[in-house]
Amino acid sequence: MFWNLVRYEFKNVNKWYLALYAAVLFLSVLIGIQTQSLIKLPEKNLSVLLVFLSTVFGGLMVTLVISTIFLIIKRFKGSVYDRQGYLTLTLPVSEHHIITAKLIGAFIWSLISTAVLLLCVYIILLSTNSDEVQLSTLLSFVGEHFTGFSLTVLSFLLNTISGILCIYLAISIGQLFNEYRTALAVAAYIGIQIVIGIIEVFFNTSTNFYINSLAGFNDNFYMGASIGIVEELIFIAIFYLGTYYILRNKVNLQ
Repeated sequence: MFWNLVRYEFKNVNKWYLALYAAVLFLSVLIGIQTQSLIKLPEKNLSVLLVFLSTVFGGLMVTLVISTIFLIIKRFKGSVYDRQGYLTLTLPVSEHHIITAKLIGAFIWSLISTAVLLLCVYIILLSTNSDEVQLSTLLSFVGEHFTGFSLTVLSFLLNTISGILCIYLAISIGQLFNEYRTALAVAAYIGIQIVIGIIEVFFNTSTNFYINSLAGFNDNFYMGASIGIVEELIFIAIFYLGTYYILRNKVNLQ
């Protein structure tokens, strides 16, 4: 049943999302091709066309990010707390399975969106400066900085999971009220982010990470990345347990 829940996260997804992925990739190829030919144009025409293409591409990328966030919210709120929630919560699965299935689906969609964005940037850079961004060059760079690269990727993955669970917790907090649930969920999310920001600023200041970085300590990056990973794990545990507690004990579908 659990894997049926996971598979459901990829069913009935609006084809508009897939079309958006294709549009962003196509436009990145177009920008890369046009950049080569635009060099021969007068500077005035070149600037106007590049600004136009960049604006359209930037708009599509922003739309892709917003659409992914909207998809995460819709798939969780719609199937847990809206009308469909009655069916979801009566399935022979635990609240842990429900949250985990939603998290896996949202995490994969987030990775797909990130991969599309990175691929778009790579295509454009490859078209404009192929010598500097060859795949072999990138792989060599990763090999030389493997430890730092691995910590960065791990930190990004954990930050993505933490961000998704933070959205889930904010939505769940909003459901504790009978009115203005969406507005209160947004307020809860903002409040959580403010608290996280204060904690991180206080921690980084108290441990002199920034001072050490300016002083040139070689191990500062690894220390900071490792501590950041621990922080993300703590946030993940808090957000997950908070969502689980509300879903199990305080859920109100009225």
